[in-house]
Amino acid sequence: MNRLIRHIALCALVALGTACSMVPFKSTELVPTEPLPAAALVDGLWNAGGGTFLIRQSALFEFRGMRMPVSGAMKLDTGKKSARLVGMNDMGVKLFELTVDRTSCETHFIMADLGRYPGFADAVATSVRRIFLAPEPARDDTLTVAPKSYRLTRFQDGTRFGFILGGRHQQLLEKSAKSLNEQWRVRYYEHQWQQLRPIPRGIVLDDDKAGYRLTLWIESVEETDE
Repeated sequence: MNRLIRHIALCALVALGTACSMVPFKSTELVPTEPLPAAALVDGLWNAGGGTFLIRQSALFEFRGMRMPVSGAMKLDTGKKSARLVGMNDMGVKLFELTVDRTSCETHFIMADLGRYPGFADAVATSVRRIFLAPEPARDDTLTVAPKSYRLTRFQDGTRFGFILGGRHQQLLEKSAKSLNEQWRVRYYEHQWQQLRPIPRGIVLDDDKAGYRLTLWIESVEETDE
């Protein structure tokens, strides 16, 4: 039994169905909406425009009763829409290092144990891409204004994308995608002001097709010129 399997065995605590019924973050307090256009909502998001951020985070990956904690750092370039991330296990052992953009993934390092699992790097890249890079709400999305939330939607290449915004600063609260081949959603919680922006402190990605949940705790966000 290799190190990865031993690590997973130690982390296997409860079934996914039980774990996924709970979210460890507080929901955003919703407030009455204003008659804002889609462009104003999109341009006001924390990662709109240029800027490079160093994000330190911890994560929990849950799949069929397995619970695998990961910690690490990510350099997010919101202008180029790319991210370079390093992941470690709870003992500080480096697991992987990847660069991800909207359409591709470059593997700089992956632990030999993980390399035996086909598609592992792509799965990590897909999760990072969905949460931080793409899809993103656009100015020409269809806007529906509800009493306490805004919904932007579009259909693209057979997939329906949806984005829900709300709260005191019209933060992005949820994004989702649904088609014959994919069904997932990302929820963003507990926005706090950092770098003059309301940045989520908690993020949950549920992939209903693949059957997994990824929970992120954002520990710090620093803008950098590097």
